[in-house]
Amino acid sequence: MTESEMKTLLGLAVLLSAAAVACGSPSDEEVKAAFLKENPSYEVTLVAPGEGDSGTVYMHIRYRRPGSETECEVVWGYMKAEPEWTVFNKGEPGLVGTVCEGCERKPCP
Repeated sequence: MTESEMKTLLGLAVLLSAAAVACGSPSDEEVKAAFLKENPSYEVTLVAPGEGDSGTVYMHIRYRRPGSETECEVVWGYMKAEPEWTVFNKGEPGLVGTVCEGCERKPCP
């Protein structure tokens, strides 16, 4: 991924994050904490909302495994279950930029 593409994706993530906050979603910190509870030795590099509506949202979680410089990504689906958000789906991890719909998925080593 080129630097320009990375900046574009980061800008999109910021815009999506702002839109999701306006519509409601689990906080980035809540998502990060849930992910790290299952993967305590990983380093989370980014949490950002993707598609969603007032009752569901797909959170993109980027991370690095211990001793690796490879950045991976996984998408967790969250559903509004009063009074909090709960995970209803956990996607398969892939290399950053390959977990989108229609993308050629590349597994994360």
